[in-house]
Amino acid sequence: MQPVPRLIRAVLWDLDGVLIDSFEVWFHLLNATSRAFGGIEISRQVMVDGWGQGIAADVERWFPHKTVAETEAHYHAHFMEHASHLRVDPDARAVTAELRRRGTAQALITNTPAPLAREILGHAKLELDDVVGGTDVPNAKPAPDMVREACRRLGVAASEAIVVGDSRYDLEAARGAGVACIGLRMDADARIERVGDLLELAALRY
Repeated sequence: MQPVPRLIRAVLWDLDGVLIDSFEVWFHLLNATSRAFGGIEISRQVMVDGWGQGIAADVERWFPHKTVAETEAHYHAHFMEHASHLRVDPDARAVTAELRRRGTAQALITNTPAPLAREILGHAKLELDDVVGGTDVPNAKPAPDMVREACRRLGVAASEAIVVGDSRYDLEAARGAGVACIGLRMDADARIERVGDLLELAALRY
């Protein structure tokens, strides 16, 4: 386990399941994409099994006759058509705003491509300092690449940052980069039950 820093200079947020819930958006988008690409219907259980895997894995699993670039472009072009299914965590805006007030740097680390992730953040009215998407680095989560890249962009050491995530992808990526992971309703280096609990961690009190 990684020790949670006594003074946290940067929070690296996962997107889906943490700041927002876009499962239903992606479920409808993936099936619309599969229809457009001449593929098969993707069931909810199949979607659950592959949830958070990244675009390269989507292509390998469901769209082998398409490239990652083609699939990413289609996702970006059509994601907002299903935005009515997007849900923002009730604590997300207040917590990110309070961290910004405290001077804590914040970045998004998500297997979603960065241009689309920025559009989602804008739609959700969430303001972060940077976004590292799944196609910005050689390997998406659970590899540690985007955690390391986020720390580099924010100018912080691994020992000064935390990852807030809700899946093994986040935990493995954080541990691979030597960064403590705060699990949302998940056991990790520390655990919280809701996003708002993050502000109550002793490490975040100045």
